[in-house]
Amino acid sequence: MIYVVDASAAIAWFVPEPEHVDADFLLGSSVRRVAPDLIFAEVANVLRRKVRLGQITPQQAVDGLTALDHIIDVVLPSQALVKSAFELSRKLDHSVYDCIYLAATLSTDDSFLVTSDMKFLTKANAAGEGGRIRTLETAHALFVSEQENKHG
Repeated sequence: MIYVVDASAAIAWFVPEPEHVDADFLLGSSVRRVAPDLIFAEVANVLRRKVRLGQITPQQAVDGLTALDHIIDVVLPSQALVKSAFELSRKLDHSVYDCIYLAATLSTDDSFLVTSDMKFLTKANAAGEGGRIRTLETAHALFVSEQENKHG
């Protein structure tokens, strides 16, 4: 299965968040993880904020950024996605940054976007663009169900 992972989902790999358990399935070998290059700056920014708030140590942030380099299987250049993201942004009335992830999903066959951003998902659904977006919880549940069906 191919998942485009946004920063809100990826951060759950490195910070004890409620979605942490659901995010771990994305680390499995049967999952192909795709993200636009924007993910590195966004995750770094969130980790910096978590350090500033005392929620994680600077070393945990560095370790997370190092791990992210190895976790994402395919990195897509934002430049190739920005025009499509701009149009999606206008349609959804949402940030171009988040829409870059949706544009990446729409440009990657048989993929789903995984996010923890409920505001974005709500806007995408309202605009008719939510069909290939899953929350971490939903993606995890569907993944488990799919695995159970494969293995009987």
